[in-house]
Amino acid sequence: MFIFGHLGIGSKMAYPWRKQIPRAALLLGTVLPDLIDKPLYYLEVAFIGSAAAKQSFISGSRTFGHTLLLLIVVALIAALRRSRMIAALALGIATHDLIDVIGDQIQLSLGWMQLGPGPGGLQSFLWPLLGWHFPVSTGSLTWHLSQIVNPWILLGEVAGLCILIWDYRRRWLRRVSEP
Repeated sequence: MFIFGHLGIGSKMAYPWRKQIPRAALLLGTVLPDLIDKPLYYLEVAFIGSAAAKQSFISGSRTFGHTLLLLIVVALIAALRRSRMIAALALGIATHDLIDVIGDQIQLSLGWMQLGPGPGGLQSFLWPLLGWHFPVSTGSLTWHLSQIVNPWILLGEVAGLCILIWDYRRRWLRRVSEP
Protein backbone atom coordinates (compact mmCIF):
# COMPACT_ATOMS: atom_id res chain seq x y z
CA MET A 1 0.00 0.00 0.00
CA PHE A 2 1.07 3.58 -0.51
CA ILE A 3 1.10 6.60 1.80
CA PHE A 4 -2.61 7.53 2.07
CA GLY A 5 -3.66 3.96 2.78
CA HIS A 6 -1.17 3.61 5.62
CA LEU A 7 -1.91 7.06 7.06
CA GLY A 8 -5.71 6.86 6.88
CA ILE A 9 -6.37 3.18 7.56
CA GLY A 10 -3.54 2.99 10.10
CA SER A 11 -4.84 5.96 12.07
CA LYS A 12 -8.34 4.48 12.05
CA MET A 13 -7.00 1.13 13.29
CA ALA A 14 -5.48 3.02 16.26
CA TYR A 15 -8.81 4.74 17.03
CA PRO A 16 -9.31 3.10 20.47
CA TRP A 17 -6.09 4.75 21.69
CA ARG A 18 -6.66 8.16 20.05
CA LYS A 19 -6.95 10.09 23.32
CA GLN A 20 -3.89 8.54 24.96
CA ILE A 21 -1.30 9.08 22.21
CA PRO A 22 0.01 11.99 20.12
CA ARG A 23 -1.53 11.93 16.64
CA ALA A 24 1.58 13.22 14.83
CA ALA A 25 3.76 10.43 16.23
CA LEU A 26 1.12 7.84 15.30
CA LEU A 27 0.94 9.15 11.73
CA LEU A 28 4.74 9.11 11.46
CA GLY A 29 4.73 5.50 12.68
CA THR A 30 2.20 4.48 10.03
CA VAL A 31 4.68 5.36 7.27
CA LEU A 32 8.01 4.89 9.09
CA PRO A 33 8.71 1.36 7.77
CA ASP A 34 8.53 2.66 4.19
CA LEU A 35 10.53 5.79 5.07
CA ILE A 36 13.31 3.48 6.29
CA ASP A 37 13.21 0.69 3.72
CA LYS A 38 12.25 2.22 0.38
CA PRO A 39 15.12 4.77 0.24
CA LEU A 40 17.56 2.16 1.57
CA TYR A 41 16.71 -0.27 -1.22
CA TYR A 42 16.34 2.19 -4.09
CA LEU A 43 19.61 3.95 -3.22
CA GLU A 44 21.28 0.55 -3.28
CA VAL A 45 19.72 -0.17 -6.70
CA ALA A 46 20.91 3.23 -7.96
CA PHE A 47 24.51 2.51 -6.90
CA ILE A 48 24.96 -1.18 -7.70
CA GLY A 49 22.09 -1.98 -10.06
CA SER A 50 18.93 -4.04 -9.73
CA ALA A 51 20.49 -7.42 -10.50
CA ALA A 52 23.25 -6.96 -7.90
CA ALA A 53 20.78 -5.63 -5.31
CA LYS A 54 18.67 -8.78 -5.63
CA GLN A 55 21.74 -10.79 -4.63
CA SER A 56 22.66 -8.55 -1.70
CA PHE A 57 21.48 -8.60 1.91
CA ILE A 58 19.07 -5.71 1.32
CA SER A 59 17.38 -7.43 -1.60
CA GLY A 60 14.02 -5.72 -1.46
CA SER A 61 12.05 -2.71 -0.33
CA ARG A 62 10.79 -4.42 2.84
CA THR A 63 13.68 -4.95 5.21
CA PHE A 64 14.54 -3.70 8.72
CA GLY A 65 11.69 -1.17 8.94
CA HIS A 66 9.10 -3.87 8.31
CA THR A 67 10.27 -6.32 10.98
CA LEU A 68 8.71 -7.50 14.21
CA LEU A 69 12.16 -6.95 15.69
CA LEU A 70 11.97 -3.19 15.05
CA LEU A 71 8.43 -3.08 16.42
CA ILE A 72 9.51 -4.87 19.62
CA VAL A 73 12.53 -2.59 20.09
CA VAL A 74 10.43 0.59 19.66
CA ALA A 75 7.70 -0.78 21.98
CA LEU A 76 10.30 -1.71 24.63
CA ILE A 77 11.84 1.76 24.47
CA ALA A 78 8.36 3.27 24.85
CA ALA A 79 7.66 1.08 27.89
CA LEU A 80 11.03 1.70 29.54
CA ARG A 81 10.84 5.46 29.02
CA ARG A 82 7.08 5.55 29.64
CA SER A 83 6.81 7.65 26.52
CA ARG A 84 3.41 8.14 24.91
CA MET A 85 5.11 9.58 21.84
CA ILE A 86 7.29 6.51 21.27
CA ALA A 87 4.30 4.26 22.07
CA ALA A 88 2.34 6.09 19.35
CA LEU A 89 5.23 5.49 16.96
CA ALA A 90 5.19 1.76 17.83
CA LEU A 91 1.43 1.59 17.34
CA GLY A 92 1.77 3.24 13.93
CA ILE A 93 4.49 0.77 12.93
CA ALA A 94 2.24 -2.10 14.05
CA THR A 95 -0.63 -0.86 11.86
CA HIS A 96 1.72 -0.53 8.88
CA ASP A 97 3.03 -4.06 9.28
CA LEU A 98 -0.47 -5.49 9.78
CA ILE A 99 -1.79 -3.73 6.68
CA ASP A 100 1.14 -5.02 4.59
CA VAL A 101 0.93 -8.62 5.82
CA ILE A 102 -2.86 -8.88 5.54
CA GLY A 103 -2.83 -7.04 2.20
CA ASP A 104 -0.29 -9.48 0.78
CA GLN A 105 -2.36 -12.47 1.92
CA ILE A 106 -5.55 -11.03 0.39
CA GLN A 107 -3.78 -10.27 -2.89
CA LEU A 108 -2.30 -13.77 -2.98
CA SER A 109 -5.71 -15.33 -2.40
CA LEU A 110 -7.25 -13.21 -5.17
CA GLY A 111 -4.41 -13.99 -7.58
CA TRP A 112 -3.34 -10.33 -7.81
CA MET A 113 0.14 -11.18 -6.55
CA GLN A 114 2.26 -14.28 -6.82
CA LEU A 115 4.33 -15.72 -4.03
CA GLY A 116 8.02 -15.72 -4.78
CA PRO A 117 9.73 -12.59 -6.02
CA GLY A 118 7.53 -9.94 -4.49
CA PRO A 119 6.93 -7.91 -1.38
CA GLY A 120 7.08 -10.84 1.08
CA GLY A 121 5.39 -9.00 3.94
CA LEU A 122 5.25 -11.96 6.32
CA GLN A 123 8.80 -13.05 5.54
CA SER A 124 10.09 -9.54 6.22
CA PHE A 125 7.95 -9.15 9.33
CA LEU A 126 9.29 -12.37 10.87
CA TRP A 127 12.94 -11.67 9.96
CA PRO A 128 15.27 -13.31 11.04
CA LEU A 129 13.02 -16.16 12.28
CA LEU A 130 12.42 -17.45 8.72
CA GLY A 131 16.00 -16.94 7.57
CA TRP A 132 18.61 -14.23 7.33
CA HIS A 133 17.81 -13.14 3.78
CA PHE A 134 15.11 -10.55 3.13
CA PRO A 135 12.63 -11.26 0.31
CA VAL A 136 13.70 -10.19 -3.16
CA SER A 137 11.97 -7.14 -4.60
CA THR A 138 10.19 -7.51 -7.91
CA GLY A 139 11.50 -4.46 -9.61
CA SER A 140 12.48 -0.87 -9.91
CA LEU A 141 11.06 2.31 -8.47
CA THR A 142 9.09 2.68 -11.71
CA TRP A 143 7.56 -0.77 -11.17
CA HIS A 144 6.73 0.10 -7.57
CA LEU A 145 4.98 3.33 -8.56
CA SER A 146 3.09 1.52 -11.34
CA GLN A 147 1.41 -0.61 -8.67
CA ILE A 148 -1.04 2.22 -7.97
CA VAL A 149 -3.29 0.62 -10.62
CA ASN A 150 -3.37 -2.62 -8.59
CA PRO A 151 -7.01 -2.79 -7.41
CA TRP A 152 -6.03 -3.55 -3.79
CA ILE A 153 -3.57 -0.65 -3.57
CA LEU A 154 -5.90 1.77 -5.37
CA LEU A 155 -8.75 0.84 -3.03
CA GLY A 156 -6.47 1.30 -0.01
CA GLU A 157 -5.29 4.70 -1.22
CA VAL A 158 -8.82 5.95 -1.89
CA ALA A 159 -10.09 4.60 1.46
CA GLY A 160 -7.13 6.08 3.33
CA LEU A 161 -7.51 9.48 1.68
CA CYS A 162 -11.25 9.51 2.44
CA ILE A 163 -10.54 8.69 6.10
CA LEU A 164 -7.94 11.46 6.33
CA ILE A 165 -10.29 14.02 4.76
CA TRP A 166 -13.17 12.91 7.00
CA ASP A 167 -11.04 13.15 10.15
CA TYR A 168 -9.62 16.55 9.14
CA ARG A 169 -13.12 17.88 8.43
CA ARG A 170 -14.42 16.55 11.76
CA ARG A 171 -11.54 18.14 13.71
CA TRP A 172 -11.91 21.42 11.80
CA LEU A 173 -15.67 21.57 12.46
CA ARG A 174 -15.08 20.82 16.14
CA ARG A 175 -12.58 23.73 16.39
CA VAL A 176 -14.88 26.13 14.54
CA SER A 177 -17.86 25.30 16.75
CA GLU A 178 -15.93 25.74 20.02
CA PRO A 179 -16.39 29.13 21.70
